[in-house]
Amino acid sequence: MEKIVWGIEGWSHSTLTRRFAAPSPSGRGNDLKVVPLPLGVGAAKRRVRVEWFRPSIILALFLASCTSTSAPVPDPMSDDAQNIRLVGYNDLQGRTALQVTTKSDPANGNWVYVGHHESFRDGKPLLNPITGKMEFNGTSILEISDPAHPKLVWHIPNDTNRNSRSVSVVYDYKFDSSGHDYLIRNSEVITQGETGTDLKYQIFDITSRDTDPSKISLVSEITGTPPNSCGPGCGGQFKLRAHKGWWSEETGYFYAASGEPGFRNVVIQIFDLRNPKQPKLVGRAWIPGLKDGEPGYEGQYSHHPIVDEENKRLYVGYRNAGGQAASFDISDPAHPKLVWEIDMNPPHRGPHTVSPIVYDTVPNFGKSALPRKYAYIVDEAGAGDMKPCTDGVRAGTYMLDITTESKPFPVSVWQVPVGNFCDKGGRFGPHQSAETVNGKINRFENKIAWLAYFNAGVRVVDLSNPYNIKELGYYIPKTNKNSYPIEEGQPVAIQMNDVDIDHRGLAYASDRVGTGLFVLEYTGGANGIKK
Repeated sequence: MEKIVWGIEGWSHSTLTRRFAAPSPSGRGNDLKVVPLPLGVGAAKRRVRVEWFRPSIILALFLASCTSTSAPVPDPMSDDAQNIRLVGYNDLQGRTALQVTTKSDPANGNWVYVGHHESFRDGKPLLNPITGKMEFNGTSILEISDPAHPKLVWHIPNDTNRNSRSVSVVYDYKFDSSGHDYLIRNSEVITQGETGTDLKYQIFDITSRDTDPSKISLVSEITGTPPNSCGPGCGGQFKLRAHKGWWSEETGYFYAASGEPGFRNVVIQIFDLRNPKQPKLVGRAWIPGLKDGEPGYEGQYSHHPIVDEENKRLYVGYRNAGGQAASFDISDPAHPKLVWEIDMNPPHRGPHTVSPIVYDTVPNFGKSALPRKYAYIVDEAGAGDMKPCTDGVRAGTYMLDITTESKPFPVSVWQVPVGNFCDKGGRFGPHQSAETVNGKINRFENKIAWLAYFNAGVRVVDLSNPYNIKELGYYIPKTNKNSYPIEEGQPVAIQMNDVDIDHRGLAYASDRVGTGLFVLEYTGGANGIKK
């Protein structure tokens, strides 16, 4: 029969599939295939391409478009939700999860990569049904062309019970003339406190992920920096952490957060990965006090880099005792220069994610004062935010005006009201915002932010007025049979850990205690008005 292509605006992939994917006369499955078309981030109503081989469906489509939609079906996986709906789900084999990285393009398909924590329940491996083997947590690779049914196609395990929370990916790599696709992850054994052993970043060739994922192979490892590369005794094998990083497809640089000799805590390193088989250190960035002998150390560490290569800026939040956030000029990656630094403690604490946002309009600002630049900062809730929330100040999010980079200043604070969250168990408070979209820095064009908020689920906030942040919606998943307490003595509670945005504007959110991966769609308008 003739193949027909039909475009419809405002109908979601799942709605079309549910209504029109009738069994085929051949009995070999559905004649209807629904493929979402990529649109810009934040597009709430997406065009979809519908391909089918049954002309009778044309009439059904026309008639259905003339009828009103039915009432929404209750979501059995949600404890509570407003203006956010569940699109899809994968249990990730019950593995604890942190960083989610989406990466899609027409040539390489649609994928999401999930970095896993170690098993902090019993320290034992889990069954991977794909291989039939017991595997320690590592990195999961999922195919997401159908976001309603994300398919886990491969898991890259660790050899022992280790933490590989971070994952970054590059496609069609040009620098080594291979055209291959690569993945870099951290791999670390965390002991008591912030120290660690056998700390490294691992680079894998993942080109075969869609044809034969068993051929995914380790290319190289970064285990430290050259000894004496920052002075006598400064540099060497990683200590403390090899925590998190981002690999630039445009420059071949990898920006990492690691502890090394010569520094009191974690700093930012920049590595040249243009030859993935032979990583080279390029430069470092740190705030005063982190290097041995410098005054001003308060126990803080560089959590992770957010990189704006286009504008030659690097942004970092500093966790632990300090409350600092900072920006560096990376025009010369070998010698990053501190541009601004601000200490938000007291009363705030523990900046985790620092994202720049440019505004062309701001209420009560005239044209002569525009455009303006802000930094949206998200704290990370910690041990003092677990039941019964012993810390005196709740973790939150806040906006800095950084238009004049020599004078950053806070203009607003936003937090989820405490309610009963301190009684639920686990951490209550934010962890991080969606800092990337389809592998690139999130520029918040629609002035909407997605937040992973531990036991308060996933939150969506309106940033259109940086002086008055408002909540637009939330989704709080239920725990399931795979979930377990974040710490001994804590109740089982959802712990939404990270969120990222794909090319369609859908959000992918992970859970820290094994509940799985949730694919979410914001259904409200810019001001929270229902569509």
